[in-house]
Amino acid sequence: TITGNKATYGGGIYNNVGTLTLTNSTITGNTANNGYGGGIYNSGGTLTLTNNTITGNKADLGGGGIFNNYLGTLTLTNNTITGNTANLYGGGIDNGGTLTLTNSTISDNTANLYGGGIFNYLGTLTLTNNTITGNKATYGGGIYNNVGTLTLTNSTITGNTANNGYGGGIYN
Repeated sequence: TITGNKATYGGGIYNNVGTLTLTNSTITGNTANNGYGGGIYNSGGTLTLTNNTITGNKADLGGGGIFNNYLGTLTLTNNTITGNTANLYGGGIDNGGTLTLTNSTISDNTANLYGGGIFNYLGTLTLTNNTITGNKATYGGGIYNNVGTLTLTNSTITGNTANNGYGGGIYN
């Protein structure tokens, strides 16, 4: 368990151009003050997460749960990303790199601006067999895809809210 930590970037974990594999862990209650990646910040590295829970983390800017920058590769399998918040982008995940999400749940995350569940900006986002539910943002309650590539397969997007009426499930 990684809990109660604070930093500007990567409140819980900051992966700097490294290779990190995290399995059967909980990342909770971490904060990115005036920065990105409340739970995890992946800075150009390769990050593989399997069977983890990322919950209750906060970022003042983006990526309440996870921030994956434009050079990062992030692979998530069988994870739960829930109850995270970001003041601007990606309550659950803020992605600018390559993100592959499989058999995971993104739920009850909040971003005050874009992408309550996932914010994808210029990134490649591939979702297979996932549930995106109960997330909230001004634009793109479930997913906000901005100039990125989004591929969805066998995924459920339900019960998300866009506070201004644009893209409750997906804003593309």
